[in-house]
Amino acid sequence: MMNAPLLSRRIWALAVALAVAPLLPGCTPAPSNVTLNRIAVKPVQLTHTVHFAPGSAVLAPSEAASLRTFLRRGVTSTNSITLVSGASAIADVRQARVSQAIDALGMLHSVAPADPNFNADAVDVTVTGEAAVPPTCDGWAAIGSYDPSNGSMSNLGCATGANLYLMVADPRDLVSGHALTPADAEPSMRAVEANRTGDQKANPQAPSLGSSDGGSGGSGSTTGGSNGQ
Repeated sequence: MMNAPLLSRRIWALAVALAVAPLLPGCTPAPSNVTLNRIAVKPVQLTHTVHFAPGSAVLAPSEAASLRTFLRRGVTSTNSITLVSGASAIADVRQARVSQAIDALGMLHSVAPADPNFNADAVDVTVTGEAAVPPTCDGWAAIGSYDPSNGSMSNLGCATGANLYLMVADPRDLVSGHALTPADAEPSMRAVEANRTGDQKANPQAPSLGSSDGGSGGSGSTTGGSNGQ
C-alpha cells in the first residue's frame, strides 16, 4: 500500500503539470497567415486613356486595339464602365468615337458629365469590378528566426500563387471559368450505336474492310507473288 507522503507528492506533481501545460509554447495554437499568400479576388478600379492626335477626333486603329485589350483583360466581373472627357465640341466627338468602339464589343457603359478641367487630347475609360490580384510576397518576418509556436513561414505558398498568376494566359480565368459551348453529340452517338449493333454503315467514320487501304494491300501482295515466279 502506497504511503501517504509519496501519494501526496505524486498528486502535487500532477497538479503542477496540469497548471503549467497551457503555458508551454508547443501547446498554444500556431498562428498562420498562409491565406494572405494566395491569389485573391478583390474589387478594383482601373482607368485606360484613349489618346487622340491634337485637333483630331479620329480613333486610331492602334488606340482601338489597345482599348479592346484593356476591356477584355482588365477586369473579370465588370460592374461599370464610365467615359470621362473634356467640355468642348471636339471632346464630345471623341467621346462618341470611343462609345461606338465599346458598343461594338457589346458592353454597356455610361458617360460622365463633361469635365472642364480635362484638357488632354484623350478620353478616359474607367472600369470598376472584380479581378484576381496576386500575392505581394513581401512578408519575410517569420523566416529563419526562432519560432517557439512552430508556426508556418510567413511566405509559405506565396511564390506558387505569384507564379501561377504570371503563367495563365488570361487572369480572368483565375476567378471564373469559361461557359461550355453547345456540342454536337450526334457523331459520338452513331459510333456507340455502330459498336453495339456491328453495323459499320451507322458510323461513316469507321474504316471498313473494303476501303482503299485494304484494297491496296491486297494488290501489293498479288504483285509481289507475280514477281517471285
